[in-house]
Amino acid sequence: KQDKIVFVLSSALNPGNEEMGEHLVKHGDGVKDVAFEVEDCDFIVQKAKERGAVVVKEPWVEEDKFGKVKFAVIQTYGDTTHTLIEKLNYKGLFLPGYHPPLFKDPLLPKLPSAKLNFVDHVVGNQPDLQMVPVADWYQKNLLFHRFWSVDDKQLHTEFSALRSIVVTNYEETIKMPINEPALGKKKSQIQEYIDYYGGAG
Repeated sequence: KQDKIVFVLSSALNPGNEEMGEHLVKHGDGVKDVAFEVEDCDFIVQKAKERGAVVVKEPWVEEDKFGKVKFAVIQTYGDTTHTLIEKLNYKGLFLPGYHPPLFKDPLLPKLPSAKLNFVDHVVGNQPDLQMVPVADWYQKNLLFHRFWSVDDKQLHTEFSALRSIVVTNYEETIKMPINEPALGKKKSQIQEYIDYYGGAG
């Protein structure tokens, strides 16, 4: 955690963890879920379902002594999901079940600040001809809008090129460039990612 940035690292540590295990076998290390903090989880899930989105997990509530948090999980491109998080006056460290570390490294306070405050954008790389349908999915199901777009005439090197549509939420606090490969003298860096990762991600 650093300021507003939180990464949760997960692995199939214990036997039988098919969710994480199968994802790791198929894709290797990668981002499985991009979480959004929301104000009304039930409303977003209801509207997304009405528009055809796949709900992986219906809303549920977790709690501890610091309060309650509501969650839901929606399927997006490839094997990636979005967890919706609604904090119901939650006052804890992060989410229910999270605790301060048992050991605090005495050197950490002496290190200079990295001055990382928030995540500027999260990229979703798509196979060829999937950029527009995925961007449309965000506009239709999560009520995002187009923020910016470029094509391979604007974004290329001598050898590699890509196309991109950036979608964002109403407040423009979440920005998601949706990229796809474009033809160049050599394979696009987006296609290299798709081939290595085993699909969109």
